[in-house]
Amino acid sequence: MPIKELRLDLTPTLKKVKLKARIDVLNKVLEGNWNTLFKGQGMEFAGYRQYTYGDDASKIDWSASLRAHEILVRELEEYHNFNVFFLLDVSNSMLFSSNNKLKAEYAAEMVHSLSYAMLNNGDAIGLGMFNEKLVTQIIPTLGKGVYYKMTRELQDPDNYGGGYNLGKVLQYISTFLQDRSVVIIVSDFIGLKEGWYRYLNILSGKYDVIGIMVRDPRDASVKDAEGQFLIEDPYTNSKIYMDSNEYRKLYESYVKKEEDLIRKTFERSKLGFVSLRTDEEYHEPLMKYFKKRLALVR
Repeated sequence: MPIKELRLDLTPTLKKVKLKARIDVLNKVLEGNWNTLFKGQGMEFAGYRQYTYGDDASKIDWSASLRAHEILVRELEEYHNFNVFFLLDVSNSMLFSSNNKLKAEYAAEMVHSLSYAMLNNGDAIGLGMFNEKLVTQIIPTLGKGVYYKMTRELQDPDNYGGGYNLGKVLQYISTFLQDRSVVIIVSDFIGLKEGWYRYLNILSGKYDVIGIMVRDPRDASVKDAEGQFLIEDPYTNSKIYMDSNEYRKLYESYVKKEEDLIRKTFERSKLGFVSLRTDEEYHEPLMKYFKKRLALVR
């Protein structure tokens, strides 16, 4: 399902980041507390020192102490930079809208704004745009050069469309992403293949992962569309006629169960999860999520 053009509002978004209060607050939450939010992965081994009275006994390295014939304590230090990798779904189902913004356009603008804030925090940023495979692969790097490269890729219509295989992509990115990385998956999570969560579990053991689900209002409900409609599968192009009055409740019940299952899959792996709708601004829900996460880790 190729598209000819994208209506991405990227350059003005940079100005809004500086001017609009809500975006500014979101960026301050990220820039001021990014290390704290991910402090579970923010410590690394710095060396040993001799044990002194009052030290935490749990920090004693007994193996090293036996070798050195003295009691040694492991010292850790907080590192101040992360590799942030955005994994952006650009498959066919993301090329849908019941309003004035495709899910893919909404998601791309959000990634663009978040990457700007994180780059200002001194973190390396990177991007993978995917359908059934990685369409683009930008390794997390420091500096404005990678930011402009990401902007070009986000604006390229040729990068959008295709099938969907999140599990395969999750399996692949672990082969090149370094430790000390934060993976932010932005997708509508429509078309998940059986067993996809196994790859998510594997990824969670190596990286800090956040899932951001972007959905159109019509993905959840057809209550404002009465009558018969021709429905097309975004991946197989198969079509059926549906009477919304007859199937509305069944459809809405199915979608709710599906969304709850996706959320619980992330939560069971102790991963972050945020749900967004394209008819609402993303700043408030993201800010709420990061503030809640910050309160939990402090």
